[in-house]
Amino acid sequence: MLKAPLVNLGKAGLRVSKLGFGMADFEVPLNLKPEEGGRILMESKLGVNFWDMSDDYGSHPHVASALKLVPRREVVVCTKTSARSCGQAQKSLKNSLKELDTDYVDVFLLHYVTSDWINGSRRVLKTLNDLKTTGIVRAVGLSTHSVKVVRETARFDEVDVVMTICCNAGQAMIRRFPDNVPLDDGSIEEMFDAIRLAHESGKGVVAMKVLGGRVKGPALPLVKNYRLSIRAIAQFGFVDAIVLGMRSLDQVKKNVEAILSG
Repeated sequence: MLKAPLVNLGKAGLRVSKLGFGMADFEVPLNLKPEEGGRILMESKLGVNFWDMSDDYGSHPHVASALKLVPRREVVVCTKTSARSCGQAQKSLKNSLKELDTDYVDVFLLHYVTSDWINGSRRVLKTLNDLKTTGIVRAVGLSTHSVKVVRETARFDEVDVVMTICCNAGQAMIRRFPDNVPLDDGSIEEMFDAIRLAHESGKGVVAMKVLGGRVKGPALPLVKNYRLSIRAIAQFGFVDAIVLGMRSLDQVKKNVEAILSG
C-alpha cells in the first residue's frame, strides 16, 4: 500500500502522515461496530498513522479496538473536546483516555473555538499545557472555523497545534456557492494568511474541510475535482497535514494517491 509522507507537526515533536484519518462518520451514519472500524484503521496504518476523532464522534471505541492490533508508538492519536472550562477539559481528557484504553493521547484539542471565546480558551489551554509534564498528553491546541482565532494562535505559547478550515478557493463551485464555505469570519484568502502566520510561529497546522462542506447538515463536496483540491492544499508549505473523513481502506488509498500525485 502507498504511504503518505511523514512530516513534522510544527514544533510539537510529532511525526505524522501528511494525510490524517478523520472519523466523524464511524458511528453515524455508518454505524460501524468498533471491531469493524478498528480493522479499517489497523489496515490504513500502513499508509496513514495520524488518527483524528473527538469526544462527541463516538469513534473512541473503534480506535481502542485498533490500538489492540498495532503498536501504540506507531500511531499519532488526536482527539478533541467541546469542554469550556479547565475542570471539564480535564474530565474529558480522563474519559477519553479510558474510552481509548491508552495511557496517553498525542494531541488534545479544544473543539470549535469561536472568536468570542479566545481569552477563555487560552486559560483552559494553559491548564492542558501543564499536563504535558505528566505524559498523558504530548501536544495541545484547538480547532476552529475562525480566521481571527487562527491569527491569534500565532502568539499563544500554549498552542502546539491548530486545526482549521483550508479548502481550495480556486475551485469554481466554491466561488459559486460562497455561503457554503463554513468560515465563521473572513475569506478563504484571509484564512490562508492567518494559517501562514500561525505556521511561521511554529504551530503545527492541520487542514480540515479540504473539500468544502457545511457546518450543519450533510457534508457536501463543493469542489469540482477532489484529487486536485487535496493536492493543492497538500502542496501548501504552511499546512503540515490534512484530515479527511474516510470510510474505507479504498478511500484511504485514493486520498494517499491524490497527495502523492503532486
